[in-house]
Amino acid sequence: MVYRLFLVVLFSLLSLIAQITALMAQPLVIHDVHVLSMENDRILDHQTIIVEDGIIRWVGDAEDAEMPLNAEVVRGNFYVMPGLSEMHAHIPQPGQGEQVMKDALALYLSQGITTIRGMLGHPAHLDLRDQAAAGEIDSPRIFTSGPSFSGGSVDSPEQARQMVRQQADAGYDLLKFHPGLTVEEFSAITDEANKLEIEFSGHISHDVGLERSLNARQGTIDHLDRYMEFLAGNPEDRDDPSIIYFGYDLAYDIEEGRIEEAAQMTEEAGVWNVPTHTLLHNVFNPDLSVEMMRNWPGMEYISESTLDNWSGYVRNLRASEDYNADKAHRFLDIRDSLLLAIHKAGAGLMLGADAPQIFNPPGFSAHRELSLLVEAGLTPYEALKTGTVNVARYLNETGSAGIIAVGARADLLFLDVNPLETIPFQNHIEGVVSAGVYYDREQLNLLLQEVKNHIE
Repeated sequence: MVYRLFLVVLFSLLSLIAQITALMAQPLVIHDVHVLSMENDRILDHQTIIVEDGIIRWVGDAEDAEMPLNAEVVRGNFYVMPGLSEMHAHIPQPGQGEQVMKDALALYLSQGITTIRGMLGHPAHLDLRDQAAAGEIDSPRIFTSGPSFSGGSVDSPEQARQMVRQQADAGYDLLKFHPGLTVEEFSAITDEANKLEIEFSGHISHDVGLERSLNARQGTIDHLDRYMEFLAGNPEDRDDPSIIYFGYDLAYDIEEGRIEEAAQMTEEAGVWNVPTHTLLHNVFNPDLSVEMMRNWPGMEYISESTLDNWSGYVRNLRASEDYNADKAHRFLDIRDSLLLAIHKAGAGLMLGADAPQIFNPPGFSAHRELSLLVEAGLTPYEALKTGTVNVARYLNETGSAGIIAVGARADLLFLDVNPLETIPFQNHIEGVVSAGVYYDREQLNLLLQEVKNHIE
């Protein structure tokens, strides 16, 4: 009886402590700042944002703000916008070590990336997703695919269906396609995925092609994969080249009149694109030397052996018989035209740099991707939408993410410049809020220093 009474009292005390802790959760007030809400392209001055429990509870004129008790108050000549999303991210595989995985997540976060979509998943990434959601690690919010569906992992339609069921049961957010699937395997995967209501995204296999993928309503097409083949009339006698080419070999065979047709088809299908422009520029653009790219911001957080591997890959490709500088320029120009046409047609674009890949450090490369979107013809505001508002639409979170508004997730990026006038803006980041947790510049520096220490 005494023991039972003790347990009752103990549980009552624990419940009371939990209630007090919840009541004492410290609000965050971002006071008297410039705000780009992303609801439109206007910068509003003298604004205050009040955050409680990871959610924006109030936003408005600073003079009207009612400061909550015990609040953490942040002041400064800051421009505050929603945090960015990297929608073709990679979390390193666990074979590289737990610290390497966590360091990549910290790099994303340090650059204002508050949501990532991991595009080559592993069971360990599900654990990281849970730790990030619980605030146990310094990380963006994580969505993740499972291990990819490819010619190497799929050997029959029946086995493909079983693989879909296994990944859905495991709790992955989406399925990832790599090349090498037959039409029959692709059909089996998409049919099973639709039954289980799990999305499929990524590459397009040679036998499947753009039109079949659009008709299947693939969630996203990444890298503008197989658009070049469509624009060249889907040549039947062409052998499928290396995965990184993405139609580079067809640059002189393009029928430019088909660009608008491809864009309209994409819009009608409701399929999103994640172009990863920076990856293709890093590999093919002759104006970007290896030496130049090795000195870009963020490379100091990449190991020397990885930088050497990236350097060797680019040098070897550009020294091959397949490479031609004029053809590379033509290829990249066509991608610009296609990207702009897809945007103008109203088909969705989302920010993604394919980090960490060839000269694309996590986080840093997303800012470079933004600058390439602007060079392709998007306005700065339209480019920023690809990492904010558009992502919220894709995730069915319109109104609750990707904007600064009451009820939205408190994922924020602090800059010392107007984001509509300064892209890229890596050197101008002054703070990040991730799910209501504020990292000032000093804390971000500490995160970066820890990552640097781990590779030295």
